[in-house]
Amino acid sequence: MKLFDTMKKDLIELDLENEVRIYVCGITAYDYSHIGHARNVVIFDALRRYLEFRGHRVKIVQNFTDIDDKIISRAVNEGKKALEISNKFINEFLKDIEELNVKECIRPKVSEYIPQIIRAVEKLIEKGFAYTVRKENGYDVYFHVPAFESYGKLSGLSTQELERHRIEPDPQKKDKRDFALWKSAKEEDFRAESYFDSPWGPGRPGWHIECSIMSSDILGVPFDIHGGGMDLVFPHHENERAQSYALFDTEPVRYWIHNNFITVNGEKMSKSLGNIVKIRDVVEKYGGLALRYLLISAHYRHPLDYSEEKVIEAKKSYEYLLNSLRNADMEIAHIKTFQVGREGEEIPSLMDGFVEALENDFNTPRALAVMHELASNINSRQFSASLKSLEKAFDELYTMMDIMGLIKDYGRSPLLGEEDRAKIVEREEARRMKDFKTADMIRDEFKNRGIMLVDTKHGTRWYLA
Repeated sequence: MKLFDTMKKDLIELDLENEVRIYVCGITAYDYSHIGHARNVVIFDALRRYLEFRGHRVKIVQNFTDIDDKIISRAVNEGKKALEISNKFINEFLKDIEELNVKECIRPKVSEYIPQIIRAVEKLIEKGFAYTVRKENGYDVYFHVPAFESYGKLSGLSTQELERHRIEPDPQKKDKRDFALWKSAKEEDFRAESYFDSPWGPGRPGWHIECSIMSSDILGVPFDIHGGGMDLVFPHHENERAQSYALFDTEPVRYWIHNNFITVNGEKMSKSLGNIVKIRDVVEKYGGLALRYLLISAHYRHPLDYSEEKVIEAKKSYEYLLNSLRNADMEIAHIKTFQVGREGEEIPSLMDGFVEALENDFNTPRALAVMHELASNINSRQFSASLKSLEKAFDELYTMMDIMGLIKDYGRSPLLGEEDRAKIVEREEARRMKDFKTADMIRDEFKNRGIMLVDTKHGTRWYLA
């Protein structure tokens, strides 16, 4: 399988063991999550599903940042503790991604790793990579960038380009690029109860150190894949790599994989433009799987532009796949229920094309195109294909949809017993005689049991509601 490695700036053939260890940077829990967060979560969930389909055991971690300036600011404004704010929005995020059919994974919080972070900062000071700066309530601790020779290798930015990016100002820093490993507590930290005792006085971790510690503690070093949005390449992942390498004397990550941004009607999402699209708002209107379909409809390394029209189209496309799967399922149930001898034409297998698309830089748009081709073949051959071919086509489309995370709570069309078979025959005779009252009554009897009857030109078919 090939993926684009941000470090190597090229498509790389992955060399993976039986167990694949993945770390993906998660949300900073200070507000409801938006569709940019959703894209990141869904892409790496789909990658995880595909690797599992290939036979790998996947250990995936996506953290929660529950200690941060934005969380503290909101807590102070609302007169609450910082962890009250972060816990609320962590729970809301989990509700959102459940609607997106995201599989469970390991989800650590920064607040759970304070002792490990403190030990790591102490080690960086001991090894000469970090230094302290006196503050009002203790000390800040900074990582000294010039002490790490290959700083900038991940982002590919020159020293001059690095200095043009947003960097925390502090005249006491030895180098303007130096970044905080530990922050001495300020008034708002005390007010929000977002501080911890440390050798440098009360304070809290800097942003970047958290991921180095959580990933190494859970996955070991080096682990296989580090994922995140492109906005994290610098400074977050550049700094994370530097401090991890300094701690462990080795490259901490084998492959760095980043997804591109979401725009809204051609514009970058921002609070100033008022165009932040929350996950739950889209889900409430169009459904979680429609949004999931949209999020994988563009290649992960390309921008994705969101609009109402596009999510409506995504919903139609998803429902087309689901209905095609159901068509094959209903025909299989009909053939087996009425023991119809069905020899017929074959539905071509397209699994190789689907796999090829995902093997080549995880090309989900191409994979979706293959799925639609298979769905079209099912629909055109539903009543003429052999039972064996229908079963194979159903299995293929179901597997593809499952890998893409587009199957949720699907129930197979049941085989009917003798009494139900008789009712189906009675209903078809009633329809032929234009006795629609009887036909509707039988339909409603099935519906009350959770079985939906569908009238086709070849007779009655059915599926589970």
